[in-house]
Amino acid sequence: MGFLTTFTVYNDGIDQIENHPKEFGKKVCEAMRRNEVHTFGVGNYANLVNVQKPRHADDCTIYVHSGNTVSEMNAYSEDTGKLIESHEAFFMKMLTDIEYHLKELKRRYKLFSLIQNSK
Repeated sequence: MGFLTTFTVYNDGIDQIENHPKEFGKKVCEAMRRNEVHTFGVGNYANLVNVQKPRHADDCTIYVHSGNTVSEMNAYSEDTGKLIESHEAFFMKMLTDIEYHLKELKRRYKLFSLIQNSK
């Protein structure tokens, strides 16, 4: 097992990727070697890609797509702690969203199980 790096690419800058594919590829590789959350630009788009910290394949981390960004939600992460301190209301909104989706996923799974067991 290896490491995984999660990227969010802003679609507004797709023309910059098409116009600078080598720069984009090089920066993706550089980002995968770094051990930190950061952003990078391509062409004239300053913050085209949001890069999450590489995680080992055995590590379980939840990423929430909300508010025109993707944020890590991990109880043991320093980056999540910084998010709580700097954007408390946004963090609480994401936490509420996670709770809602968890409840709905459990409900859907329960329905699925009932259907499967009735066959």
